Amino acid sequence: MIHDAEQRENYNRNVQRVKAEVLTEVKAGRVSVKEAAMHCYEMRNKIMVEIRTKTSVQGSAVVENRKSVAPSLQSLLDKYSNKKFGKALNELNVQQKNVIYYEIIESSARADAGYNTKNKVLKVTGKVLIVVTIAYAAYDIASAENKAKETIKQGAVIGAGVGGTYVASLAVSTVCGAGAPFCAVGLMLAAGLATGWGASTAVEYFDDELEEFTKWAVN
Repeated sequence: MIHDAEQRENYNRNVQRVKAEVLTEVKAGRVSVKEAAMHCYEMRNKIMVEIRTKTSVQGSAVVENRKSVAPSLQSLLDKYSNKKFGKALNELNVQQKNVIYYEIIESSARADAGYNTKNKVLKVTGKVLIVVTIAYAAYDIASAENKAKETIKQGAVIGAGVGGTYVASLAVSTVCGAGAPFCAVGLMLAAGLATGWGASTAVEYFDDELEEFTKWAVN
């Protein structure tokens, strides 16, 4: 959650940077507004692809469900043209076309308020979950008679849960396919819980051995 939120911030920052640089070039008369619109469209798509390669499996499933493939530039031009003037782009005069090209430039850096809000919430939630996990583990260790043994137990359970989730993430594309966020998240949660429970059962089974080992290790 934390990593995906950071990648979203990175995406927003980069598309804003591209827009600002392009508008500077347009104002200086070094490029036309049409060329600027095409450049912004291409750069936004490239940045989007790059960010998605760095996004988690579950995060990728969510964004692919929302938008698997970017719409073509021509379809966007016609969409804004019809919305603004009620005509296709090729029916507009030069001034009207420039208005649409500027709209493409603006839209290339327009943040999705819904996604940004969710990412902020998820970033905070991710940090809270880490703190809560550590707090519970620390409490169990502090209140245990054999703190060394409890530390091993907590480490095994948490480590197994993380490991199981990671392994499940490698199988998400095969099991769930693209753009299936509920399947992806469900598979990873199930794997994390199952491996965590398995590790908990294993350390309980070897409780006596762990007790003896920690005594030997401490001595």
